[in-house]
Amino acid sequence: MSKILFHEDAYLKEHQTKVKKIEGNRILLEETIFFPQTSTESGDVGKINDCKVVGLKKEGDEIWHILNKTPVFKEGDTVALQLDWNTRYKMMRLHSALHLWAGVFDCQFKERAVAGVVKSNSAYLVFKHELANEIIQKALEQANKDIREELEIKTYEDEKKKGFRWCQVGNYIPIPCGGLHVKNTKEIGELTLREKIIEAGKQKLTMEVK
Repeated sequence: MSKILFHEDAYLKEHQTKVKKIEGNRILLEETIFFPQTSTESGDVGKINDCKVVGLKKEGDEIWHILNKTPVFKEGDTVALQLDWNTRYKMMRLHSALHLWAGVFDCQFKERAVAGVVKSNSAYLVFKHELANEIIQKALEQANKDIREELEIKTYEDEKKKGFRWCQVGNYIPIPCGGLHVKNTKEIGELTLREKIIEAGKQKLTMEVK
């Protein structure tokens, strides 16, 4: 099993490690800083030596790094990993913003989001039913107030269930999450509402950060 470094330090941009296995343009590493794509996030991109990382696939406990070409390095070689930091940091900011905004809706208005998705330049929450415009606006204002107050964002592994992780923003209720986040709400930037639509009776709220 590769050692996962992004949960220990989400701000680690570069690292050197050894190659465990190569299958065509797919490789396994002893350690990795690359976060794989999930059903709700696109995952990292970057480089391993002179090869671009164009995809990451989690299979069991392993993370396969998919390259844009067959590498010239061999199994056992030491290689240099480099994240596309701008892409990673934007993902962290958007993901943290979703948790903050969901916390506001839940705590202050008793409206719990049933899904959250991070895209490349935006993110959205989904609720079971349509929300009043007044609630949406007040929740947005409160989230931006919390950003200015520089709340701590903590991520940690469950004490009993190995591999199960939590994220907590300030004093809001912790939410199960294996994603990556910034350390403080001040890093998120300002939340703006991009779109609010109803799909199959559910409310979808899309936001951006700047």
